[in-house]
Amino acid sequence: MNIRHAIKELKELNAQDSNQRLKLHSPDGSVETLLCEINGLLEQKQQQAIAYEAKERDLRKQIANISHDLRTPLTSIIGYTQLLRDDRVTAEEKMEYVDIIESKAQTLQTLITSFYDLSRLEANELDFQLEPVSLHTILCNVLVAFYQDITGKGIEMELDLEENLPPVIADRNAVTRIFTNLFQNAFRHGRSRIRVSQKMTDHRIVTAVENDTDEIAPEDMEHIFDRFFTSDRMRTGQNTGLGLTIVKKLVEGLGGQITAGLEEDRFCIHITWVNLLKG
Repeated sequence: MNIRHAIKELKELNAQDSNQRLKLHSPDGSVETLLCEINGLLEQKQQQAIAYEAKERDLRKQIANISHDLRTPLTSIIGYTQLLRDDRVTAEEKMEYVDIIESKAQTLQTLITSFYDLSRLEANELDFQLEPVSLHTILCNVLVAFYQDITGKGIEMELDLEENLPPVIADRNAVTRIFTNLFQNAFRHGRSRIRVSQKMTDHRIVTAVENDTDEIAPEDMEHIFDRFFTSDRMRTGQNTGLGLTIVKKLVEGLGGQITAGLEEDRFCIHITWVNLLKG
């Protein structure tokens, strides 16, 4: 193949947006080398196009998920607001509707806050205020806040918490958010038991939150920390799929490590805290 034929074939490939490559048979070694380089560029172009299309699909899916999650509480708010105008509705019913509207508005606020927080994390705009903090104290405070809801749902709590742990260098608000998101996830999707442990392992503190569930499949695990990921069996009007994504970004931003595992019907998150206060 000479240069003229190569140019003609290259124009045809570009016009067709084809995944074919230029033929490499040429008696001229320098021409064949050039054709190899061009084929490499064609391969790179195709991979970039594939990656772009994947990002476009992901963006469309994310927009659809955001729209769904925002629309659900908004629809309820609009519906109950219209009912309040009905003269046939009793005063007692109106108070009930107001409570529902307030609850849905709080859900909406939580969703919007999650979207905003994730955008700040991904843009590295969140400044951590690092200080020595007690993981045990923060964990217990968050547990107390969730305890009534968890036990009221009939879920059994199992605790295995080591008390005399050294402080870690972390952001207090970030750690509180991490534990809050973990318990929200376990509470929403747990069936009958939640197990929480926190102890020293190999000179590091490991926090584990485990719950039994029938809503997660093995094939879901590789996406469990992805933005907006929710298994079809997990999606509700109040689940954005951002909770664990935010947890992962906060943990890694604080220098920690996080993993997720699924064994039979037991889903578990492990967080390893490495920045312990020495001395």
